[in-house]
Amino acid sequence: MAPRGRASPEQLSLLDARVKTAPCVPAIRQAVADWRDRGYRGISDTTRLLLNYWFRTDHRLPNGRAFRYHGSQRAAMETLIYLYEVAGIRRHKALLETFAANAPSLRLLQYDEFARYGIKMATGSGKTKVMALAIAWQYFNAVVEGRADFAQTFLILAPNVIVFERLRTDFAGGRIFRADPVIPPELTVFWDLECYLRGEGERASSAGAVYLTNIQQFYERPESNNGSEPDVMTAVLGPKPPAKTVEIGDFDQRIVARGAPCLVINDEAHHTHDEESEWNRAIRRIHATLAAGLAGQLDFSATPRYSKGSLFTWTVYDYPLKQAIIDAIVKRPMKGIAAGISEAPSDVASTRYRAYLTAGVERWREYRDQLAPLGKKPILFVMMNDTADADDVGDYLRNRYPAEFGGDHLLIIHTDNSGEVSKRDLDKARKVAREVDLAESPVNAIVSVLMLREGWDVQNVTVIIGLRPYTSKANILPEQTVGRGLRLMFRDLAPGYVERVDVIGNKAFIDFVEQLEKDEELELETFTVGKDKLVIVTIAPDPAKLDRDITIPVLSPILARKKTLAEEIAALDIAALVCPKLPRREGDAAAETFHYEGYDIITLERLIERDYTIPEAQTAQEVISYYAKRIAQEVKLPAQFAALAPKVREFLATRAFGEPVDLDDPALIKAISSNVAQYVTVRTFVGALRDVLIEALTPRLLSEGHKLSETPPFPYSRPTISASRTVFNLVACDNEFERRFARFLEDAPDVAAFAKLPEQFGFAIEYTDVAGNLRYYEPDFVAVHRDGTHYLVETKGREDVDVARKDRAAQIWCENATLLTGMAWRYVKVPQREFEKLQPSEFTDLRALPDAGTE
Repeated sequence: MAPRGRASPEQLSLLDARVKTAPCVPAIRQAVADWRDRGYRGISDTTRLLLNYWFRTDHRLPNGRAFRYHGSQRAAMETLIYLYEVAGIRRHKALLETFAANAPSLRLLQYDEFARYGIKMATGSGKTKVMALAIAWQYFNAVVEGRADFAQTFLILAPNVIVFERLRTDFAGGRIFRADPVIPPELTVFWDLECYLRGEGERASSAGAVYLTNIQQFYERPESNNGSEPDVMTAVLGPKPPAKTVEIGDFDQRIVARGAPCLVINDEAHHTHDEESEWNRAIRRIHATLAAGLAGQLDFSATPRYSKGSLFTWTVYDYPLKQAIIDAIVKRPMKGIAAGISEAPSDVASTRYRAYLTAGVERWREYRDQLAPLGKKPILFVMMNDTADADDVGDYLRNRYPAEFGGDHLLIIHTDNSGEVSKRDLDKARKVAREVDLAESPVNAIVSVLMLREGWDVQNVTVIIGLRPYTSKANILPEQTVGRGLRLMFRDLAPGYVERVDVIGNKAFIDFVEQLEKDEELELETFTVGKDKLVIVTIAPDPAKLDRDITIPVLSPILARKKTLAEEIAALDIAALVCPKLPRREGDAAAETFHYEGYDIITLERLIERDYTIPEAQTAQEVISYYAKRIAQEVKLPAQFAALAPKVREFLATRAFGEPVDLDDPALIKAISSNVAQYVTVRTFVGALRDVLIEALTPRLLSEGHKLSETPPFPYSRPTISASRTVFNLVACDNEFERRFARFLEDAPDVAAFAKLPEQFGFAIEYTDVAGNLRYYEPDFVAVHRDGTHYLVETKGREDVDVARKDRAAQIWCENATLLTGMAWRYVKVPQREFEKLQPSEFTDLRALPDAGTE
């Protein structure tokens, strides 16, 4: 399997071809891919800025770690943006006609009054982050672009209290919008959005609002299933929302009072296919009451299925469990083969399944010992068939293993026949859902029933024991057999470690796991219970090798984005700007001779027709204001609009047409309104300003150094080598070339010490890419020559367009480090092909490499 976020094209195409999906998804996936390849045509400047910030900008968290959105989260957002903003497909009928015209017997939604999109994402793949991005996209387009069809108000609905508690962690006080890189710095001035939880009153007025509650605010659940759905759906997903309405909270009234369009976001939206459910009725009531109506409804779920198993027809994005496992953004399930283990002839659960319980506990102990150096605590999850068996097994584990599972070290959670946590256990269930993954939590094991539903996907589950009698009904979905343990424990690590969750159970339970393999066309790896011992490779500084420690000085940044360009804009010499002469009318001499960026005017018009067409203008000032706004967005400084407008006027009046013109002339208004005029004007100004966007700062020595021995331990699944000249116990290598190069450093007689620089160390050098974005570059190795010279070393298999910029940034860092510390630092780039041709034996031999950078 590929590392996290790096699935190969072969794997992706295989997945596309084999895994069943919703009827519209294949055509939508292709349309979005084509649109992405064409450069996101047809979106607003604000949306373009957001996409660039989220997915094309390097992000660092306050602790120095890199943050990246997963490819699945990017694809989900691209899909929503394409359908809503670009294609304008906002009804179910149009969705089916456009993307599933040849699919047979597809039933239209009875109520097709607003945009409705289903987003299927595997458990643990980050649905909540996509929700936050969708909110920001809608909000900024409403506020910055003034789009009346975009939402400023948002209602997030959870199906139960446990899911509500999970969402509360992210949205309370707007935490997710601050903790994640959601809001571009240049749009911060527009961000005025309050988050309200169920029971919270309205605070000071704000431009936007998020209201988070569980659906029980709008209705009550019945005492029992009404029988209209089979047990397999009801047991796992809970009974259908009833038609009985009870007292409604005030969120709906507050949403209506705001007046602006509202976007409804349903989490774990398994029952939204029932259009007559009170859940959907409540949403339609808000739509009918709002003057502007709903902007749309987003239904998020890992299993958005009808009772017969097919996916909802309004599903527009499908990120299945198989792909999430391939991408390693969830744990990799490992199927335990229980050779020689069988059930005992007894009606007492703890006696009947004792061999499996013993095997599971022993596996959990292996995880406990392996994870201890990493400061993590594993959770054992035991899934039983009913509450009586859960009580019996819980008591057995407490008495048999008092040190590990006695007292509050084990938690028994009861559920009712719908999979909801029983009322008597609700408070402790809510508490453990919030705290079980924390280091200070005493809980080592959770025992519950098979039907425990969504919202209980804790991160630290490493071993699942599934036990059920052969005679019980199939009252769980295959996804649920491993769903409790899929969320990553090490969520902030680079993709160098593949996490796993081990599944052990009797044959009746393993049958469900194998059904999952069949459904996902996925073959899980296996291990033999009691024989194949767990080994987690941990990279950590070795106290016995501190003489090989290397200290890297901490320098202040030498590049920073300017917060204002007012002075630079005022100083622009319009007469000196280089641009082609714009035509005044179709077919004139300027049009005949026009060439820009290699295109004649007809070709350029065709290429930019969609992205550079503006509303018909009545005055020159309308055009000037529009262009100034677009330029400000392109350079990511929207507050510079006022400073740009007079310069744009001067450009159009004195430079763009090769001579002074009267902009109030109706013919000139039409000329400056053309898409070519807009394209040339925007590109000319952006080109002039982009080079001054990044400010060069004087470097300072912030600290004498950060020692490699201070790196926290981390797990690793990629190649390693043992080496005596590094402070780490092992050298963590990203690929085979790095492994060979590390061996070279270990064997080179003139190398005193070296290390692979792990991301956990937090060393990065800022640089600007070809688009003017501020990025971060992490060199591969650091080495110390026996003469005392320190080297940053970059190994290169292939080079991209930004390599030269990274090289220059590393060279400048080394020059500054040498100047500020008095210790010699040099930069060396080692291309793979040249290294293999050279076959060096000493580090100084690398000077023979072209562009090595050594002195």
